[in-house]
Amino acid sequence: MLPYFSEAPTLLTVHDLVALDYPEFCKNETAVYHKLFLPNSIAKAKKIIAVSHQVKEDIIARFNTDPSKIEVVHHGVGKEFTEIKSPRILQKVSQKYQLPEKYILFVGNLEPRKNIENLIDAFVELKKHLDIEHKLVIVGAEGWKFHGIYTKVGQRKINNEIIFTGYADQEDMPALYSLADLFVFPSLYEGFGLPVLEALACKTPVLISNSGALPEVAGNVVPQVDRLDPRDVAEKILLLITSDELKIRIANYGIDRIKQFTWEQSAQKTITVYDQLLMNGVSA
Repeated sequence: MLPYFSEAPTLLTVHDLVALDYPEFCKNETAVYHKLFLPNSIAKAKKIIAVSHQVKEDIIARFNTDPSKIEVVHHGVGKEFTEIKSPRILQKVSQKYQLPEKYILFVGNLEPRKNIENLIDAFVELKKHLDIEHKLVIVGAEGWKFHGIYTKVGQRKINNEIIFTGYADQEDMPALYSLADLFVFPSLYEGFGLPVLEALACKTPVLISNSGALPEVAGNVVPQVDRLDPRDVAEKILLLITSDELKIRIANYGIDRIKQFTWEQSAQKTITVYDQLLMNGVSA
């Protein structure tokens, strides 16, 4: 948010409009805060950075903002995210989080927007009807409105097949991705979706939902699912874990894809926007 009263030229970065478009996904106080203060910040900002073209479109649609005022600056993926091949590191991380030999991975806060309940439903169908050997590993801290996730696990009577690691140390994340057979990110909405790039950087096959900025970030080779249809999620998971050819194709594609998302590029574009803002501010 921008200062309410300021004569200085201002720049605002918008990561998403979830609190306005999907208030039911947020903490109540977060939704109210954004509703009260974000419209003024959008209107007042001389320049706006949107982290994806999707977020730019969302801003224009909701606030009728001049498109020339908004610059898209994608996030980057850290260089520490790379495929881990060291048996020592892999074993250490596996033991630390008590990981199974084969698993499907989800990474993100436990909150409604991440669509974890539908992912659990899809996983249950695969375990019950096809008896896949994989377990589901959910990495992330408890966010808000997360109790339904644990309730769903209890209702589906599959406690032993789902592992909640809680928050994982950043240094362990490349190994967690590298050990997974598949990374699934079925979010209802994302303004960007950094875990997708992290997984691709570790040569882990990825499956995403067809919403928000995820298709923009992942590109057209990564398979997409209907985020509201657990059956579609289950079918695509099965396709990926049983097709070595498809897994290799996505893994190889990911190495080229992440070259388009570096923090160096992100920093340089951000500096450029600040330079434009300052030059226009001085000339005004």
